[in-house]
Amino acid sequence: MSREFSFGAFVAVASIWVAMAPAQESKDKVPDPVHLDISVEVAASTDDGTPSVLRVTLTNAGDVAADIPMPELDCAAGGGQIEIHLDWFPENSGGLLGTGSGFGCGRSDMPSLTTRVHNEWIRLQPGEFIVMSQSIRARLANLDPGTVEYWAEYIPPEVTAADLAELRRAGYNAPREKVRTAHETFAVQ
Repeated sequence: MSREFSFGAFVAVASIWVAMAPAQESKDKVPDPVHLDISVEVAASTDDGTPSVLRVTLTNAGDVAADIPMPELDCAAGGGQIEIHLDWFPENSGGLLGTGSGFGCGRSDMPSLTTRVHNEWIRLQPGEFIVMSQSIRARLANLDPGTVEYWAEYIPPEVTAADLAELRRAGYNAPREKVRTAHETFAVQ
């Protein structure tokens, strides 16, 4: 009887521990107060109607100010960039997928994060936004007929938990979560 009781007690304690584990994790993770939204749309087209420029809008959709590095398209040392993705699906592919995207970033000695935020970053108040455009014409050159799928993604700045706590003490709110648009398509002739 004591062996059955011990096993039953073990199962009960294990069940409670398993049930509490997710609650403990969510209590330890502080929710991100910054809520950004991103959208992408065709801003200009060539004579044949093929999109040539995409416009990306990054909006502070939350209710607190968002402190971000000025977004760069496709490259920002330490994060804070907007990436435009293009995947090409040729009509006569034989099952092949054509994709392409590439960029590189570099970083050298920089001042402390708090100093950079204070001197270089921008603050988007709730409802404010940044609009950026990028030509995609060269990326579409020489493609055979098919479909291009595109989307944009905001990569937040790289901020450690210690940095985040320091920034919050100094009155700054840096975003921590990626945001991306829905995938859209257009035809290439």
